Amino acid sequence: MLKHTRNALLFGSLILLSGCDNNNSSDTNSNTPNNLEPVARLPDIAIPSEAITAGELQAVIHLVDIAGVTRRASADYSSKNLFLWNNDNCDSLEKTSSDWNDTSTTPAGSDSYGPYWILPLNKMTGCINFILRDGTNKLIDADMRLSFSDFPDRTVSVLAGSSALYDTRAEAFQAAFGVALAEAHWVDKQTLLWPAGEGKPIVRLYYNHSGKIAANSEGRFTDHYLTLTPTSLSQETRDRFPHLADYAAFKLPDDANVDTLLTGETVALATNQEGILSSATQIQTAGVLDDRFSAAAEKLEYGALITGSGITFRLWAPTAQQVELVLYGADKKVLGSHPMTRDADSGAWSYQGGSDLNGAFYRYALKVYHPQSRKVEQYEVTDPYSHSLATNSEYSQVVDLNDSALKPAGWDGLTMPHPQATQADLARMVIHESHIRDLSAWDQTVPEAVRGKYLALTAADSNMVQHLKQLAQSGVTHIELLPVFDLATVSEFADKVADLPQPFSRLCELNNAVKQSRFAGYCSSSATIGEVLNELKLDDSQDNPQVHELNGYVAQTDSYNWGYDPFHYTVPEGSYATDPEGTLRIKEFRTMVQTIKQQLGMNVIMDVVYNHTNAAGPTDRTSVLDKIVPWYYQRLNESTGSVESATCCSDSAPEHRMFAKLIEDSLVVWSKDYKIDAFRFDLMGYHPKAQILAAREKVRAVNPDVYFFGEGWNSGQDDRFDIASQITLKGTGIGTFSDRLRDAVRGGGPFDSGDSLRQNQGVGNGAGVLSNELTTQSEDTVRHLADLTRLGMAGNLADFLLFDKDGNLKKGSEIDYNGAIGGYANDPTEVLNYVSKHDNQTLWDMISYKAAHEADLATRVRMQAVSLATTLLGQGLAFDQQGSELLRSKSFTRDSYDAGDWYNRVDYSYQDNNYNVGMPRASDDGDNYDVISSVKDAVATPGQSEIIQMTAFYQELTQLRHSSPLITLGSGSEVMKRVDFRNTGTAQQLGLLVMTIDDGTQAGNDLDPQADALVVVINAAPEARTFNDFAGENLSLSALQQALGADSLASGIDIAPDGSITIPAWSVALLVKPQGITQGAGLPVRSK
Repeated sequence: MLKHTRNALLFGSLILLSGCDNNNSSDTNSNTPNNLEPVARLPDIAIPSEAITAGELQAVIHLVDIAGVTRRASADYSSKNLFLWNNDNCDSLEKTSSDWNDTSTTPAGSDSYGPYWILPLNKMTGCINFILRDGTNKLIDADMRLSFSDFPDRTVSVLAGSSALYDTRAEAFQAAFGVALAEAHWVDKQTLLWPAGEGKPIVRLYYNHSGKIAANSEGRFTDHYLTLTPTSLSQETRDRFPHLADYAAFKLPDDANVDTLLTGETVALATNQEGILSSATQIQTAGVLDDRFSAAAEKLEYGALITGSGITFRLWAPTAQQVELVLYGADKKVLGSHPMTRDADSGAWSYQGGSDLNGAFYRYALKVYHPQSRKVEQYEVTDPYSHSLATNSEYSQVVDLNDSALKPAGWDGLTMPHPQATQADLARMVIHESHIRDLSAWDQTVPEAVRGKYLALTAADSNMVQHLKQLAQSGVTHIELLPVFDLATVSEFADKVADLPQPFSRLCELNNAVKQSRFAGYCSSSATIGEVLNELKLDDSQDNPQVHELNGYVAQTDSYNWGYDPFHYTVPEGSYATDPEGTLRIKEFRTMVQTIKQQLGMNVIMDVVYNHTNAAGPTDRTSVLDKIVPWYYQRLNESTGSVESATCCSDSAPEHRMFAKLIEDSLVVWSKDYKIDAFRFDLMGYHPKAQILAAREKVRAVNPDVYFFGEGWNSGQDDRFDIASQITLKGTGIGTFSDRLRDAVRGGGPFDSGDSLRQNQGVGNGAGVLSNELTTQSEDTVRHLADLTRLGMAGNLADFLLFDKDGNLKKGSEIDYNGAIGGYANDPTEVLNYVSKHDNQTLWDMISYKAAHEADLATRVRMQAVSLATTLLGQGLAFDQQGSELLRSKSFTRDSYDAGDWYNRVDYSYQDNNYNVGMPRASDDGDNYDVISSVKDAVATPGQSEIIQMTAFYQELTQLRHSSPLITLGSGSEVMKRVDFRNTGTAQQLGLLVMTIDDGTQAGNDLDPQADALVVVINAAPEARTFNDFAGENLSLSALQQALGADSLASGIDIAPDGSITIPAWSVALLVKPQGITQGAGLPVRSK
């Protein structure tokens, strides 16, 4: 086929379509080129032909280098490369990149218009995934996909900065010199912002409802257009779009038909007086969609709604040209299609069906213009407001969540076992972060049918449940579940999954690449996948990391993922149900929640991930929202229009009103219909603060005591809105994770690698007191780490006063944390202190990285306990990762999100902590291999006795936390007047933390009738420490620790008659100044 002929025909057809498209007629007052106005046209530059086209089992990708064309000089493209990968949706590449650092796929050739790549294929159907890069830096900030059904000749062209694929270099060239990027922003019904239009004699808005706007074969733009006039930007608009406040503003005509324009492609175009193009760009429309539709749309309910008159289906799709409801039977055969009706005010489409549709499966068929493909797409999508799904999320299902058949007995009367109404209630929270598969996948005492499932929590006699009961009885109040909403990356088809207990031959059947690997010999064996891994670990090393290599194949077909890959936000994940088809997952999820609350005695927290979607664009199966209202639900680069991926995947845009509504509605369902007590927000800093606060108010309407917390890291989005971060959330009552205490106790930071992982020791593993051979930390640095630890134990309050490492009195906000303020909270309930969670290495692995070689196994166990004591005996909310009480290891893995059951194992039989079961994945931890090899065999692997001892230590700490209300004050003002620290300043004994909590007459109300004061003492040093601060205070060891005797973390402590106290190495003690008949003097905060 002659591609140039096809190209000319395409542009010719656009001219015809623009002339006969009824949508382009008198609905809006527009212009077409005529003799009175200049015709917009391209500059006179030669249009390129193809450099090469794909042959048999090949794909070709051209990069059209506009800078090179205009430079007219030879260019060096040696650093340009493609990152290539196969996945379940696209697997046609013969060769893929080994990891992100693999830059070997360089151009096969180039000419004056740019380089090209010839990619070998394993088949002529399907599609390929690629990312265009310069070195390891993206040239296009998007995951690209070449679908052979869209481009049958398998030859495409791309432009740097644009996620669009072009059929020919000519099309790409004309787009670059014609319509390029998406720099214009239509922010309200009459205002368009576009920097490139500033000062240009002619600025127009072109539109076409049938496809892309481009110059024709003569280089002319012949579509309909509106003339735009310069205007000033209102303060209201500046406030709504601060990152666009400096853009030039243009006004649309008063009679412009906004609704009609929004259903097709719109392009901003600027020329000189003669019509010679200076710039043309696609238009981002999220702002005008909010301005035009959201006020009415926010008032409606969406999804498949059970009403007195039947089932109402409602979908918000204001830019769609057509929407139909497609109904399916249980066999997934089409039962019928029904046109939906568009509401002009809201942009919502609806269909009213009868009550007989309850339980029916359905999808929406849309006809909608998508700006990524620049064409009108037709596809079916599931309902983003789904409450039930078919297997693998392929169909939505109508469901009544109030149906008694979906509720375990007693569900409606279920309440939270721990109150959350007051600050004091919240301060008592001890959160156990867990993952559904980690809880039971390895527990042989759980019935096989429910291992790795919701119902595993109902196996009352299992090791796992008995262990959780012990934790709850000792003081763990909440269990947090890593994402349990519908996930995109785990197959729910049982015949498509191969987990560790299954035969290795099954893995070979499902993943053909295994048959071509060095593990192919096992394909004919009778061994299970787990048995093969057990064999391989015996000969695993940094020179032969065969465990992680095989595990990489396993990860492509197993049931494991952390779940930070949302598909449908408001449906329980099906792979955790015994049957993912339909509604059983709903009842089993509820049964799990009920069991946790009634049988374990814990409140339930859900990890939610609204900051991104798994995919975007018009082609990916797991793209839902972006197919329905393209370029609305995703956060776009303000210049290119590419979906941003700062979070990890396709960033969402909660700053847009209808996505904020979807989040609110989803949270209300989880709170009301699934009785979730608190929500942990992934990457909360990518949300606007105002949106998070508004969502909490919506949820409070159904659960007044709900608690919100999340990752308040600085996302860098504060040019767009006031972000929900550690600093900005001060005083709101919303909690954030504190990296201050974490880094001080663990040492270093989450991005350390190589030698720095060992060099940067922390308070909990020997900083300044038991140095390893690589550390160069000064005493000043060690004292500063102690300051951050003290501040964290005081709730990380911005206004807390303490004497710092130099003896100077400072506020918490004046303590430095890597150039940022240390203390940032108003109340300790706004801070979650932790030293281990699912991200990064486990606490045990960090101790292994950092502890001096002379620290024996018993010492390292106590290092673990001492580290955890800083969170469990501090004033912030205590948060911990499942298995920290079991010395859990992930074999040094930094990021185990898809490392499977092998690296994420938790053993509730107390036999094995999963240490040293294979080198971690090279792509994440390859730079750490030398350090791992030097430390992994320094001491023996923990066994049953060490694990049992650590479990006892952990339960001792949680019981101590609840032994007095003084440890969980909750209020910042109470902490300020009661909490103080001794052993500070330049003369302090390193490794010794001494915190006093006053309950004497000067403190005010008598909070603990048994004590006038408490003293928390932590000795994180290899020798005993003696201090003499409490002469005459009549301190005694807490009753709990006295009862534990030699088994206590305080065993061996000596309180001399003169009041001097000697605490043994690596020990923790809670001392009590007993109260008499009435409140006594206590231990007042020193004058500051």
